[in-house]
Amino acid sequence: MRLLTPLLLFCTALSACAPLTPVAPKPPAKSQAAPVVASAGLGTDEALDTLARINTLSAEQQRAELARLDGERPPAAIAAQFRLALLLGRDDDPAAVERGLKLLGTIEADGSRAQAVLDLAKSALRAQLDARRNAARAQELQTRIDQIKALEKSLQQRDAAPKPR
Repeated sequence: MRLLTPLLLFCTALSACAPLTPVAPKPPAKSQAAPVVASAGLGTDEALDTLARINTLSAEQQRAELARLDGERPPAAIAAQFRLALLLGRDDDPAAVERGLKLLGTIEADGSRAQAVLDLAKSALRAQLDARRNAARAQELQTRIDQIKALEKSLQQRDAAPKPR
């Protein structure tokens, strides 16, 4: 009991010195090298996260998210616009891909890296459009070649048949 009394007195004196209202912690000192600026455009991390997230979605999930984002006219957030443009780029309809390309053209990047991501997305959609156009043209030419071969075969058969006298 003799040891507890000084300890109790010490704790009581210590608690009397403590302030009754909690003290707010000081905000961390801001460095002069990198001031925090509110971003108005698409950030690199945000763009890369969106790309990775869309690549992991199944086709059904992509269609559902495209329908949800397409329902919002126009998407308010830049990240939502970027997501919508990427989802439109995965559509089979060339008009949707062109719409996604136009939407990518309206998005502003936050820095050079984000601009590089945007430029790569634009070039990927352009390449996809060109590939689809080339595939359609190749299919059209193949159809014409097949028609010419059929015509050539019918002409050969007609020449091979005996002519009536």
